[in-house]
Amino acid sequence: MLPETPRILDLGCGPGHESMRLAGTGAIVVGIDFSEECIRIANKRCPQCEFKVMDFRYIDSSLGKFDGVFACASLIHISPAEINKVINNIRKVLKNDGYAAIIVIDGEGISEQWSVLEVEGKKLNRTVYLYTKKSLIQEAVKIGFEFVREGYLDPKLTEFGWRNYIFKSK
Repeated sequence: MLPETPRILDLGCGPGHESMRLAGTGAIVVGIDFSEECIRIANKRCPQCEFKVMDFRYIDSSLGKFDGVFACASLIHISPAEINKVINNIRKVLKNDGYAAIIVIDGEGISEQWSVLEVEGKKLNRTVYLYTKKSLIQEAVKIGFEFVREGYLDPKLTEFGWRNYIFKSK
């Protein structure tokens, strides 16, 4: 779906795990995350990528345009009240006929199961929002996307309700 050496935005890149994988396929990767600590780790882990501290709810034109946007488990932290704004931001940074892979947990409301995370013995509370395929498609179509298909995910992830939806900008 993408050119041979695509420019990809890793939206909510965290410490750069997926950025590293994308770069390994030959992609030119820019990762953004609001966490300075995650960006520090990502820079060490994957020096061939470019990382910026940025809240994807407020993306600006300084990022340039991309062939693809990879939003893996990032939109789950966006409330339904802000999802339209974030999908619109994704559209703004995509080239015409660019693709977005949006990976979310299927459902409605808030996931109590995924909202509490334990890291190094400490419990972190963060709200995890669930999105149905229908609700994401409705929002994306309003903004100028077309739904292409569901993308591949490891079956272990799909057992937990994770879904990968691929959209194309018009």
